[in-house]
Amino acid sequence: MTQATASRSAQRGRPRDPGLEDRVFDAAIALYAEVGWAGFSFEALARRSGVGKAGLYRRWSDRQELLRQTLEARWLAPAKIDSGALRGDLIALARQVFAAYAGDNARVARWMAMDGERHPEVRSATAPYVEATIRQGRAIVRRAIARGEIGGEVNPGLLMDLVVGGVVNHVATTPLRLRGAMVAKMDAFTTDLVDTALRGIGVAPSEDR
Repeated sequence: MTQATASRSAQRGRPRDPGLEDRVFDAAIALYAEVGWAGFSFEALARRSGVGKAGLYRRWSDRQELLRQTLEARWLAPAKIDSGALRGDLIALARQVFAAYAGDNARVARWMAMDGERHPEVRSATAPYVEATIRQGRAIVRRAIARGEIGGEVNPGLLMDLVVGGVVNHVATTPLRLRGAMVAKMDAFTTDLVDTALRGIGVAPSEDR
């Protein structure tokens, strides 16, 4: 066996670093928030994450796949929400959206919209993720219908628009000078928003819903 062959065999047999994906996803979401698709390169990510380019390429075939998996791991994930009650689920979703759109990586949403228009490869890479999050959000409402908490006439898409749209609009229209106060009042705002939406579909909000 040559030295080169031995080296390759050792690399293949090397235990997988359990923290590698976390480091890469943390670095990737921050990088994309800062520079968008134009600067979302393996070279830049290797510098930021401390993971070599070779290690990145062994795990991800291209940057489209990496971006999609980064969004799934570090951006909106309604599938992780299931409190067993509609009110609790909607509040958790509203706070998840609030944290994403008002947090350190808030520009991810803006870049996704712009890059999706400019770059077909970004649109094709992110479309499955976006469609999945929409389905997951609507599933929250459908579970509530199945449990008998609300009637089957409730439109899942409309309720999601009221809650998610309300959060996004609130964050987008709050002046910069008031953002600190806005973030401090996140829990109260999201609770009030969800309770208002529930009243709109004829449900009296209560702590056990």
